[in-house]
Amino acid sequence: MPPVDPEEARLAELAQILAHRLRGLVTGIEGFTDLLLDTLETRDQRELALRILESSVRIERVLADLQRYSQPVEPVLRRVKVRTIVDEMLMALDDRVLENVRFDIRVPEEQVLNVDPMLVRQVLLILLQNALDATRNGGGILFRVVLNTAVPFIRFDVSNDGAIELEEAEVHVFRPFFTTKANNLGVGLSLARRIVKAHGGSLLLAANSPEEGTCFSLTLPVSPFASTPPLPGATGEEAAAS
Repeated sequence: MPPVDPEEARLAELAQILAHRLRGLVTGIEGFTDLLLDTLETRDQRELALRILESSVRIERVLADLQRYSQPVEPVLRRVKVRTIVDEMLMALDDRVLENVRFDIRVPEEQVLNVDPMLVRQVLLILLQNALDATRNGGGILFRVVLNTAVPFIRFDVSNDGAIELEEAEVHVFRPFFTTKANNLGVGLSLARRIVKAHGGSLLLAANSPEEGTCFSLTLPVSPFASTPPLPGATGEEAAAS
C-alpha cells in the first residue's frame, strides 16, 4: 500500500470533523423549518420556508462530499473483468448522459484487473461527471479503454472538447477543495487520485488545450503496484518498441 500523504490525512480528518458538526446543525434547521411550515398561513410564507429546505438539501450534498472525502481509502481487491467494471458504471448513468458519451473499448473480453471495483467505478464516474460539467453545448465525451500489453497496464481515458483555462492546470485541478464551479466543493478529482494511488496506479491531466480538448488518463496495473505506468497516449506496441 502506498504511504499516506500527511497533508491529505490532515485534510481528511478536518473534513470528517466539519461534516459531523455541520450535519447536526443542518438537521436542526430542517426540523425547525418543518415545524414552522405547519404554522404558516400565507402562500408567500410557505414558499420562503420551502426555500430554506431547498438550501438545506444543497448543504447536505456538500456534507456528503465532505464525508466521502474524509473516509480512508482502503481497497478490497478482487479479480474482476474490465468490461464488468464498465458495464456496472453504465448502469449508474442516466440515459441522457449516455447519449453524450462515445465508447471505445479496446480490451479483450476476458481481461481482468485486481482492484476494488466499487472504488474504480467511483473514480470513473467522477471523471465522467467532470467531463460533462466541462463540455461545451453540443460537445461530446469520449470514454476509451486500452490495454498496454508490454507492462501490462489498463488505461482509461475520459476526453471532452472543453479546456481548463488555468496556468499549471495539472497542479490545481487535483488540489482538495479547488473548484471553478459555484455548486461544487472541489473534492472529486482529489479523491479520485487518492483512490488510484491506493491501487498503485496514476491519474493525470493528459491533455488540456482548445485544440485537443481535455483528457484525464487513469492508468491501473493489471497486477497491483507494478512498475511505473507508461506515458499517456503510448500504445502497447509503442511501449514495447521503446
